[in-house]
Amino acid sequence: MDRQDRARLRCLAQRYAEYAHGRPMAARREKWRLHNRLEERTFPFHIEDNGTYLRDLMPPLACTEPACRELEARLLHAVVSYERIDDDRIIPARFVVDWSTPVDSFCPELRFRHVDDGYGGSFGYESNRPVRDLEADFHKLRRRTATLDRAGTERRVEVAEEAFAGLLPVVVGRVGSYYSDGIMNKAVHALGMEELYLAMATRPEAVHRLFAFLAADNVALGQWEEEQGLLTRNNDGNQGYCSGSSQFTDEMPMPQPDDAPVRSRDRYGYLETQEAVGLSPAMFDEFLMPYLSGLAARFRLMKFGCCEPVHHLMPLLCRLHGLRKVSVTPWCDLRRLAAQCPPDIIWSRKPVPLKLCGDRFDPAELRAHLQETLEIGAGYFVEFVFRDTNRLTGAMQDRVAAACAMVRALTGHPEGSRENGTGV
Repeated sequence: MDRQDRARLRCLAQRYAEYAHGRPMAARREKWRLHNRLEERTFPFHIEDNGTYLRDLMPPLACTEPACRELEARLLHAVVSYERIDDDRIIPARFVVDWSTPVDSFCPELRFRHVDDGYGGSFGYESNRPVRDLEADFHKLRRRTATLDRAGTERRVEVAEEAFAGLLPVVVGRVGSYYSDGIMNKAVHALGMEELYLAMATRPEAVHRLFAFLAADNVALGQWEEEQGLLTRNNDGNQGYCSGSSQFTDEMPMPQPDDAPVRSRDRYGYLETQEAVGLSPAMFDEFLMPYLSGLAARFRLMKFGCCEPVHHLMPLLCRLHGLRKVSVTPWCDLRRLAAQCPPDIIWSRKPVPLKLCGDRFDPAELRAHLQETLEIGAGYFVEFVFRDTNRLTGAMQDRVAAACAMVRALTGHPEGSRENGTGV
């Protein structure tokens, strides 16, 4: 490692480790633990930047070697998020390096065209929909094959270990899972949404064959991950899985003995079918529940949902093994959800993003929006996950701070705040 790269990474790693072991982080862990165990309504929350907020606030990368730049970017993202957003996001007390496992496509002819967002990124895409006829074109689908790049993974681990030596333990492992790969999205990518919906009415057997194929492909790759020993515990706050929610919990059993492989059935899982938004509950039950049920059985606990409303699907979703959380999006009818959702299912509430990142910021309007959820969901465990915050920019720092203070005040749970420096 270049001397300057090492110095840069060590400096960032020192801050990262300090925050991971600080009192605010300890308070955040306890806040999520009590909430996720359904022991106390602590209303944890976090604001996820998928606009340009952190891009505007983060300094340019200084490292020169590609592996160092990759690590630098990840460290900066965590550090800047902590310093600029006073939410309940957890920085884990260990640093997880994912395995490098290149995987081929389930449809080699599938291509995507992305749209430039005008700000150096992309926003939206379309596929070429290579499967025009399910029966005639089924041969275009392939079982995916993953390759374990141990050498490439080891190089990334070595960089992280050098950066974190004496500060944080570095482990190699996967917090996500191929079991969680979407099946509805792949079907829509291959056929198109309209075409898939029509096929459900005109060729139901062919659609079942397609979903069975996609689900079996997920299962085969998920089993491969387990057999290769790639999984690590995912209950210590690592974000980026379960649609933005934190799955911090002490409910997951530790491997016995200590060096035993981590199994999927001892971890948190995630499933979603956001492209099924136009299906009736009856069609959802017929075409998706058989395959979702098989995938859900692979996890100990799980969250369901991304952008799709779930109020009309709760009687079906409650049949999924281990269901603990559902994504409650702006399209969800809260009163219908409250009428059908069992009290032991956590509401992962996603407020309307434009209440935070629109051209105009009205604190009173945002407060009323959050208060509505708290009132209708008074009998439930509620967390707030601010997502889809395009265009959240660096110029919005004051409103981000105001939103964080607002949630803490509304819920009566200020613990975990960085502002007072104590975490309580």
